Amino acid sequence: MKRWFVCLLLALGSLSLAQQITLYGPSVTLSAELRITLVPNLVVVQRFPEPQGVVVVYQTSRLEPVFGYHDRDLRARGWQRVKYEYKKGSYKAEYRRGKGKARLEVKDKKGRVEVRVKEG
Repeated sequence: MKRWFVCLLLALGSLSLAQQITLYGPSVTLSAELRITLVPNLVVVQRFPEPQGVVVVYQTSRLEPVFGYHDRDLRARGWQRVKYEYKKGSYKAEYRRGKGKARLEVKDKKGRVEVRVKEG
């Protein structure tokens, strides 16, 4: 009886531990404060740094899901969206966390989606 009880406690403990672990996909670190996770199941065509930021180009024509993924990722990491703008073929958003600032730009590039994230 004691063995079953111990097994039950171990099983419940491992279930609660598994619920607390959050797995992120590959990510790009811009600074100690700013990191983005790449969109899963999309092919990254290019990824290159630029001053205070990074540009990632995905091979897809679906703009909205890419913006939505990066927006949710930043907000899940504690960034608060303070500005949002949509024009045909592009999304722009600004975020704050404490004194830190970040900008997210997602543009349609004829069958590819360019994501630009800048800090400051």
